[in-house]
Amino acid sequence: MANEKEHYAKLARLGCILCRQNGITDTDTPVEIHHIRRYGQPRKTANTIPLCMWHHRLGNTSVHSLGHKGFQKYWGWSEEDLHEKVKELLNDDN
Repeated sequence: MANEKEHYAKLARLGCILCRQNGITDTDTPVEIHHIRRYGQPRKTANTIPLCMWHHRLGNTSVHSLGHKGFQKYWGWSEEDLHEKVKELLNDDN
């Protein structure tokens, strides 16, 4: 549990990974942790990425509004692409 909280804190410090990929790096917007789940995968084993509330769950261009394929088509980045970028930024294998 402590490792999970520490990991989430690191993600939060990065800011929204989609905003960052779109060149918006000067925002103080809090992030929400998005779990990338596939095919019934349990939440606790899913990879995670930090997204602002707009890219996570609000509006019609969020990952929860568009779905996996629609999100990638609209933004040009899959959730997995964003997870790879997070790993690079954290210099982490998780």
